[in-house]
Amino acid sequence: MPKPKQITITSTVTRHHPQFARLVTIPLETVAPWKLSDTTVIEGTINDTELGRRSLKRWDDRKCWWIDLPEPLCKRAKLETGDEVTLKIRLASEDLPDELSQVLKDRKARAKWDTLTQAQQRMLREDIYAAKSSEARTRRAKKVLSA
Repeated sequence: MPKPKQITITSTVTRHHPQFARLVTIPLETVAPWKLSDTTVIEGTINDTELGRRSLKRWDDRKCWWIDLPEPLCKRAKLETGDEVTLKIRLASEDLPDELSQVLKDRKARAKWDTLTQAQQRMLREDIYAAKSSEARTRRAKKVLSA
């Protein structure tokens, strides 16, 4: 059975401590068709506002998954703690940014990349994706892999 391309869910915005970002939780069974085992990058919308690329993380104590909602996103989407929201999420592409692919053509950079764990590769990929310009993406990739 193929994985669903998009999942729609209703959740509530929560915050567990004033110093922490707000978050939404997603029951395990909701994303079960995706057969996830660890942190995964998703994209989608919250109340029709773009989420961007966000990490969907497993919360074992609560038997759910969760997504953090940083303050700029909450302001853009006009979200407050306690609000009920509609999430439309899909798995994000795991393709590497072009700038990272270019840097990895270098043998030493590729060797360093290959020593990273899958989680470290994901975090680096997402850090590079987050840069606003191609130059910044290249600079970030070289900083880590060409050092």
